[in-house]
Amino acid sequence: MMVRLALITGASAGLGEQLAYEFARRHLNLVLVGRQRTKLERVARQAARLTRGKVAILAVDLLEEGQAQFVWQRCVQHCGVPDVLVNSAALSGFGTVAQQPQTAGQRILRLNTLVPLTLSQYFIRMHQHDPAASFLINIASAGAELTLPYSAFHSASKAALLGFARGSQFELARTRIHLVTVLPTLLNTGHFAQVIAPDLKPWPLLVKLVAKQQLAPKKVARKIVRRTFHDAKILRLPLPYQMVANVNQILPDLSYRLSRLIYQ
Repeated sequence: MMVRLALITGASAGLGEQLAYEFARRHLNLVLVGRQRTKLERVARQAARLTRGKVAILAVDLLEEGQAQFVWQRCVQHCGVPDVLVNSAALSGFGTVAQQPQTAGQRILRLNTLVPLTLSQYFIRMHQHDPAASFLINIASAGAELTLPYSAFHSASKAALLGFARGSQFELARTRIHLVTVLPTLLNTGHFAQVIAPDLKPWPLLVKLVAKQQLAPKKVARKIVRRTFHDAKILRLPLPYQMVANVNQILPDLSYRLSRLIYQ
């Protein structure tokens, strides 16, 4: 199996940044996409120290109309067709439905859903007849299938990625394209104190306990890359969450009932 080029969105911070480093350690060429050039350049310098391959950056705002198409075309024209596509760019999307401005909801759905599905379609079209293996990684969320209070737009946007994985499974089985949809629980990316802790019941021990459940992006990235090359399809992280998801399928009200215990 010979993979040469990875295109990674959301690469300037968080999980996308750590995925860039993990693929760099496997000596792939990288095209890193993000909105802030200064941060991208910092990540690119660090990645370049880890890989024998080349590292390029594209500083674009994927929320702008047509930028997903621009990113794909630019990558293909200047660096080649990516063997690995990682859709990691996202907005958190937390907040009550009534108080969320409509423009904010539209931005969440554009970046979290429309952009990754657009890039996924380009990737699949390019590789559907390719005899070599290729890897498409979409970063979704546990919110795609569990009851997560005050996350309607977040959950809706990520559920679309899970639906895409299930709906495309039959046709992709006829190709060498490996689609991995990642459903992590709470990532330690700085959002907890801002968007989750204020909605928990004001019990210090509870807040501390939930905070400890945050996943380190570096460890998550390592598991994603390792499992991607071992033919994972739906990757739930951490491992105990797989058991929670299985129980949730049998008792779909369970996550809702648990949420009522800890959220205001």
